Amino acid sequence: MGTLRDQVVFVGGCATGLLITQPLVADARATEDVDAIVEVASLVGYHQLAEQLMAQGFKQTMADNTPPFRWYWNGMQLDLVPLDEKVLGFANRWYKPGFEAAATSTLPSGLQFRHLSAPYFMATKLEAFKDRGNNDVYLSHDLEDVITVVDGREELISELTSAPPDVREFVAHTLRGILRQTDFTNVLPGIVSQSTRTGLVLQRFTSISEL
Repeated sequence: MGTLRDQVVFVGGCATGLLITQPLVADARATEDVDAIVEVASLVGYHQLAEQLMAQGFKQTMADNTPPFRWYWNGMQLDLVPLDEKVLGFANRWYKPGFEAAATSTLPSGLQFRHLSAPYFMATKLEAFKDRGNNDVYLSHDLEDVITVVDGREELISELTSAPPDVREFVAHTLRGILRQTDFTNVLPGIVSQSTRTGLVLQRFTSISEL
């Protein structure tokens, strides 16, 4: 992405692995696409950004039902969504505050990039679980990513405790609803990377729901 990398914040499933601090106990779900958010004020601004993407070799397809924010490069799929829903008609209400509070990671090569912090990752994923996932604990990849981060990031509870009240309360409230679903305890062992950690993950869910 060249210098465009400095303008975006990575979100979605591709950010899951970046938040795992206990890699020996949790593995991120393999994902075929990269999701990122960008701050542009208008459709004109997004078209200007599109020109920069095309200059870097990114392309779009005219196939039916392909969203306008989807780009392709060497077989990789990039979904680049503006913060403001009015630009393309797509957004997540936690994108903007998450963008402003983004964390920075550094690859072994020295390359730096920004991604959602753990509290806002949780909020965006849980918002998607309620929206496109229809609160379905069996089929939601968003919930799977949430479980993976709860399992693989020991410091998550303390991070949520010190997070802004609105994001903390949203995450806690949503997890309370999930815990009330009797099916959740049935699907959890199949998602947690090590079955012996199921009880610990459930305990962490409960602790977060009580924040």
